[in-house]
Amino acid sequence: MNIAIIGAGFSGCYLYNRFRKENHDIKIFEKSRGCGGRLSSKYIGDKFVDHGTPYFETKEPDFIYFANRFERKGILRKEKNKYFPTNGINKFCSSMINKKDLIKQTKITKCIKKESLWYLYDEKSKCYEAFDLLILTIPAPQVLEMDIQIDDNIADDLSKVKYNSIATLILHDDKEFKINEDLYSSQFFKKVVNNSEKYNYKDFSSYVFHANESFSTNNNDKNKEDLGVQIYNYIDYFQKTKLPKSIYHISHLWKYATVKEGLKSKYYLNEEKDLAFCGDYFEKANLEGSFLSAKA
Repeated sequence: MNIAIIGAGFSGCYLYNRFRKENHDIKIFEKSRGCGGRLSSKYIGDKFVDHGTPYFETKEPDFIYFANRFERKGILRKEKNKYFPTNGINKFCSSMINKKDLIKQTKITKCIKKESLWYLYDEKSKCYEAFDLLILTIPAPQVLEMDIQIDDNIADDLSKVKYNSIATLILHDDKEFKINEDLYSSQFFKKVVNNSEKYNYKDFSSYVFHANESFSTNNNDKNKEDLGVQIYNYIDYFQKTKLPKSIYHISHLWKYATVKEGLKSKYYLNEEKDLAFCGDYFEKANLEGSFLSAKA
């Protein structure tokens, strides 16, 4: 069976891995430069900076069993019920797929069912054909933006899904610098991560600041650079000692970062149309939910 998966985040990569074991032919489409979605890592020289999800935790037995496989492979390390990456959080996803089947920097905008097969079109109207099964693992608003025929009741359900945004800022330098510890408990930040401490880097300082949902969501119409400046100014204001001028800044906006209002079902499947949706907006609004939805 020829299968097309749109979205190379955790759900998409997990499904690819499962279907590949059943000897299906699979193509996975991703609009970004690589897989991972919010499990995203920046490569700065030979260093990794996780500017999306820095680590995850779970008490779900099936997810623990699954994640433990990656611990044994050396892709994750475990501390109690938390899992940390060893060489970039995106490896958790990229290790599940064959790169030859990943069609990256390709945004699929149109999907048409002709007779019994799916035909996919990107922004440049290039056609990818022909697939027996189509699975969408992208956020609900992005599904609704596509030119694809879905039942009205499903479209209504997808329109009810609400997200919070998260704006992030990476600060890094080859020279050591410290941030004011009070920033870790600031209400302006959802999370502050000492990325270099996580990876035990000695010659590289890096911190990732995750602004809270309220600030990020209320300002998600702004560009990421402007948000990065606002976050940096906040950090700089509360520093007891001025940050070095040599520090580099990398900003990002995760527009669909966390699910605020999701759906109660585990997934959507229309067997007549050979069409399915899954992801973190079904049942549980987190990485664990992505796993459970894709597994179901």
